[in-house]
Amino acid sequence: MLAVAAASVTVVSGVAFAPAAIATPAEDSNPSAAQRLDNRPGPLTERQNERRKAAQKLILSGQAAPGEDGVVQLAGDKYYQAAVTGTGRVFTVLSEFGDQGSGKLGSTPGPLHNEIVEPDRTVDNSTHWVADFDQAHYDDLLFGAGESFADFYSKQSSGNYTVSGSVTDWVTVPGNASVYGDNTVEESGGAWQFIEDSGNAWYDAQVAGGTSPDEIKAQLATFDVWDRYDFDEDGDFDEADGYLDHFQAVHAGEGEDAGGGPQGEDAIWSHRWYVNPTDYGVTGPTVDGTLVKLGGAQIGDTGYWIGDYTVEAENGGLGVFAHEYGHDLGLPDFYDTSGGGENDTGFWTLMSSGSWLNHGIEDIGTTPNHYGPWEKLQLGWLDYSIVNQGASGSFTLSPAALQVDGQEQAVVVDVPDQGIETNYTTPSSGAGAWWTSSADDLNTTLTRTLDLTGVRSATVTAKAWYEIEAGFDYLFAEYSTDGGANWTQIGTPVDGSSSGHWSTLRYTVPGGGPVDFRFRYQSDGGVHLAGAFIDDIVVKSGGTTLLTDDVESGADGWDADGGFKISTGTETSSGDRYYLLENRTYVGYDATLEVGPYQFSNGITRPDWVEHFRYQDGLLVWAVDETYGDNNTSEHVGHGQALPVDSHPAKFTYPDGSAPSNRRQPFDATFGLQVMDAVSLHKEIVVGKGQSQTVQTVEAVGSDGTKQQTATFSDLDPNAFLSTTNPLGGVYVAGHGVTATVTSQNTGGTMTVDVTNPK
Repeated sequence: MLAVAAASVTVVSGVAFAPAAIATPAEDSNPSAAQRLDNRPGPLTERQNERRKAAQKLILSGQAAPGEDGVVQLAGDKYYQAAVTGTGRVFTVLSEFGDQGSGKLGSTPGPLHNEIVEPDRTVDNSTHWVADFDQAHYDDLLFGAGESFADFYSKQSSGNYTVSGSVTDWVTVPGNASVYGDNTVEESGGAWQFIEDSGNAWYDAQVAGGTSPDEIKAQLATFDVWDRYDFDEDGDFDEADGYLDHFQAVHAGEGEDAGGGPQGEDAIWSHRWYVNPTDYGVTGPTVDGTLVKLGGAQIGDTGYWIGDYTVEAENGGLGVFAHEYGHDLGLPDFYDTSGGGENDTGFWTLMSSGSWLNHGIEDIGTTPNHYGPWEKLQLGWLDYSIVNQGASGSFTLSPAALQVDGQEQAVVVDVPDQGIETNYTTPSSGAGAWWTSSADDLNTTLTRTLDLTGVRSATVTAKAWYEIEAGFDYLFAEYSTDGGANWTQIGTPVDGSSSGHWSTLRYTVPGGGPVDFRFRYQSDGGVHLAGAFIDDIVVKSGGTTLLTDDVESGADGWDADGGFKISTGTETSSGDRYYLLENRTYVGYDATLEVGPYQFSNGITRPDWVEHFRYQDGLLVWAVDETYGDNNTSEHVGHGQALPVDSHPAKFTYPDGSAPSNRRQPFDATFGLQVMDAVSLHKEIVVGKGQSQTVQTVEAVGSDGTKQQTATFSDLDPNAFLSTTNPLGGVYVAGHGVTATVTSQNTGGTMTVDVTNPK
């Protein structure tokens, strides 16, 4: 539930929320194509997410408010920049590929830019193409008048935030596409090398063109004005940290997320990530005499580094650029990132398939729609009212795309939290054991200083129970002899499973003085398992026992950070739970909802051809449950961090019983007073045998254009919006008795909603 410091209905305008800080979903010309992770975690991603949640709780409870700089002070003299305002500085490098390849990965040179074949518009109305993808094209795409990257973010934030920057001319990296993008290497260093090579190729071109080192540094200095992670923990985010604020590289050729073109699986999948995160704590720039060891890659010998970055394809549309930048601001993907199915976020938000919308003309992905209200809430771009439990109110909602004085952009309706209890194990002894925590993107540590003066070495043993994703997540043991400035790994990191039993871990630590020893658990952003439990820690030197700890006396000299905690082996998790109500209309970038949603309906005769349909305007209700860190309904059916409530959850089907995907099913999710627009979708099938085979088109009718919208959302039945015919496309609601009734609705304009929230 939301602990709101108000009696009934609290109006909160312009409150800023920092992001939970992967690229677009595939455009699905091949709906069965496997998804790839596009929001890939950096070394501090999980820490940022935890600080975001802490700041959100303080703000919603009235205990804190962002200052003029958007910063909220957290416990322990930590800070979080909860408001995204001002102007973000974006440095964009255009990179085409060289001729260095390998026999294993592929030796075909390139591609260079402008090699994408012009599509035949009689059979392809989905591929984005222009005659010349030159520097001027990207200048206009990113910073031009009218629809552009800068305009999009200005509109999303209602003028509170925009972007500026520069675009380089095309430079050439040494390797061909396969060196960086082959699926066997892209996520294990290939993408990082592409970014590093892109930065250095630009630097080399500047030097070759006669630009002096001082001039290069002066240019880069204008892109280092933001201390993203508050490296010195002083609460001042408006200062240099040695890293470019926002770096993006555009690669020649198509992206794998759009099929990859001739490069196929050698093409890079558009994504957001962090260069060389494995060097965190080891390398980095020096700022005012302080070494900022956040990993990354230096650009030439300038002293300026790349850490966080995004990468897009040569013919990427505005949608993919805006989506990836959303990740760079800390927003998660809203689609199901597990690859196990599709939820119902569909085209309702930029952070799902909304990045692939357009104006229904000759391509897709060139004009995205708006963020949903949850994303704007996190970034501080949402004007809203809160309806506490036991309160009610009548609200005039502006179009979701606008902020209008005297109207609400959204309504937050608080409902009780719902805890989830997970029984992992029981401690090896006693009632407690240390636990790494279980989540994506963790970097948790458990550290202790050992006094090993006068001994050559010591042995650390511990009992461990673990379920760790093999080959991706690891439990490390490390030591430091310089007070934690540098760490040395001991032995082989632990992954896989202890098969439900407690096993013994054993490590040797050098002596001779005080030595810091730590367990460090690191998980990636794909799949996470239970993690590790550690108990009965013993330190010995020879026959002398220096330390025993059965974790029954609290921390007892250990320093736990990042989520490491003492656990009974059974954990209960819960998070804020509420509804977000918004009025989606065909206004601003949301005009794409009227003409931009699409389906590849001619899979046999014209596989690159889409038919367009509309998403119904009206009251869109989002069910938010912060217990969950994603919207992977294939893993937790009916539950997610933020899912639309589909007012018509049953799926519509073709005559053979198959159905359009969940990107199409929620077209009629909204509540309201209108007659729903007619929507029919089609697919081609082969009928007959041998020489008599023919291709026929069959139809799935979603709406015949005669039925009225449902005016009232009621959550009294928790199962009301989850259909057994389409469980991945539905959501369980709270069952609290909340109602939201649309009482008036002006097409393209305002809406009045009456909300009742029981005690």
